[in-house]
Amino acid sequence: MIRSDKRLKLLYAVTDQFTLFIIFTGVNLIFRGNDFVSQDYLFFITLSLIWIYLTSRNKVYFLHLHNTIKYRLRNHIKNHLQFMAVLSLLYILLGVPIYTRIHFATFLAAFFVADSLINYLVYLSVGRLRRKGKNIRKALIAGAGRTGVLIDEYFASTPELGYKIIGFMDDNPKEGELQKRILGPISQIGMVLKETEIDEVFIALPTHLSDTIHFVVEKADYYGIRVRLIPDYTSLLGKQYKTTNFGNIPVINIREISLDRLRLAFLKQVFDFVFSLFVIILLAPLLLVLAIIIRVESAGPVFYCPIRLGQGGRPFKVYKFRSMFQNDAASGGKMSTRKDDTRITRVGKIIRKYSLDELPQFFNVLKGEMSVVGPRPHRIFLNQVMQKEVDHYMIRHYLKPGITGWAQVNGWRGPTDTEEQKCKRTAHDLWYVENWTPFLDVKILYLTIFGEKTFKTAF
Repeated sequence: MIRSDKRLKLLYAVTDQFTLFIIFTGVNLIFRGNDFVSQDYLFFITLSLIWIYLTSRNKVYFLHLHNTIKYRLRNHIKNHLQFMAVLSLLYILLGVPIYTRIHFATFLAAFFVADSLINYLVYLSVGRLRRKGKNIRKALIAGAGRTGVLIDEYFASTPELGYKIIGFMDDNPKEGELQKRILGPISQIGMVLKETEIDEVFIALPTHLSDTIHFVVEKADYYGIRVRLIPDYTSLLGKQYKTTNFGNIPVINIREISLDRLRLAFLKQVFDFVFSLFVIILLAPLLLVLAIIIRVESAGPVFYCPIRLGQGGRPFKVYKFRSMFQNDAASGGKMSTRKDDTRITRVGKIIRKYSLDELPQFFNVLKGEMSVVGPRPHRIFLNQVMQKEVDHYMIRHYLKPGITGWAQVNGWRGPTDTEEQKCKRTAHDLWYVENWTPFLDVKILYLTIFGEKTFKTAF
């Protein structure tokens, strides 16, 4: 730990202990006046030792000295919750006769509020000092590529985190403003570390340069300088990845999406169920009328139930109102719908234009086979074609197919005959998969009903 960090760690520790003492004394004065006994001092010492143990165990004062307020706050709250839990357990098991439950609860609540506020004020004060160049870490970046530049820009935009990038080491620097900050090729990093005051080295080199990475680590170790490795996975894996662990084994999840989080997936599932149930109940009279009209106008079933591929490529039966005299085969059909298609019935033209033929799919949503919003399910034959012709097409099957989708509200519905139609529809679907939010679903539902592009290509 560098000297400035030791001082900062001591500042936070002393601040917490002082706050603990003030709140403990203040609450005692409120509830018991000046009636202090030896048991009070013993209890305070116990509180202090428990707090020191928990902050040490959670590394509150060291690991997060150079992180954002959000990260620090989360760790601070976690520590307080553990503190409350331990004290409550001791209070229940051992009992402290001189403190009532209200007295005890008031102390816990007051310490949490006061300590959080004072820590925040200290954080702001430290941030102000760091902007003036005090309590900072001087860092060197090995690699002036995209990742190295991002690190530099991040710390330049957040000076309160306490990092000052003094320059880069790079063998092939690009022309531009960055060249002025290149201190030399990576082979000379040993000389720079020897002659310049450096606290940390950030390695921002492509992962295939393993020999160069080892060389930088060895030089930093020789001079006793800490190293942080930031692998440049973006060029290899794209932006949608997340690092996790299987035990002690680091694992990279490629194409991690927001709906992989359980709470967000649960939120979308609940919304799908509630919204679909509401629509079915609300539109039940319309569904009945459409079923009667379809049955009266032409011979055949009310519903057309083709087989489509759902989430994970699993086949399922889609419910649609029949809109044609003669439908394509339920499975393996190859006949796309075209403009002025003679197979479409009179009522079919109307319900297809306004997507009323898709309304029965709300029953698919209730069954858990589809979502209200998501990539539209394609015919199996078209799926096979698109899989071969469009890069990353099958990634759209990460999610459940939807009744409406981002591609549809942007005008990419209907035929997929041209390369542009195939690529644009897929690109919109993939964008939705990677950028899903609850608010995006609400926006798509709004555009499905009121958007001009939604209906312009329907036939």
